[in-house]
Amino acid sequence: MENEEGLLRRIAAGETEVFGELVLRHQDFIFNVVSKYVRFEEEARDLTQEVFLKAYENIEKFRGEAKVSSWLYRIAYNLSMNWSERRAGRETQLDDELADALPAPADPSEEILEQERQLALVKEALAGMPEKYRAVIDLYYFKEQSYQQIADSLSLPINTVKIRLLRAKERLRERAGRAE
Repeated sequence: MENEEGLLRRIAAGETEVFGELVLRHQDFIFNVVSKYVRFEEEARDLTQEVFLKAYENIEKFRGEAKVSSWLYRIAYNLSMNWSERRAGRETQLDDELADALPAPADPSEEILEQERQLALVKEALAGMPEKYRAVIDLYYFKEQSYQQIADSLSLPINTVKIRLLRAKERLRERAGRAE
């Protein structure tokens, strides 16, 4: 079986039919990555196809500095995040329209307001963090993955995941402290 860098060179050289072999090798992995960010299987399958299309269109940009699986993961992650942001925008718009149609709720409790304020602070702090920290926070806290699962997903040593998570939490604390 030919190594992946050899396959990529052949694809970049014009042997487009070889791309199918690369897809077969990684389609389950990429589908699993996308499924972590996309709620519905059909959408995950569409997005998985989009990942491979994007990879095919940008095959000449792969420099071989990382594993092919890491490169594909990065494409899958970025497309999934873009999809999630677009979807969140649509859902927020629908939620706003629904909220306008409903009668005003009774006085909300102070606890709920405080929770919303804290969540807004966390979201704001996360938005300003480098991607490497946002990714581990997202996978650990929001996707509830173990250190080992995160290490596998990001192709990192488990100690690197632990260190990034620790540093990300420190940055969150610092930013939350400044925001108050």
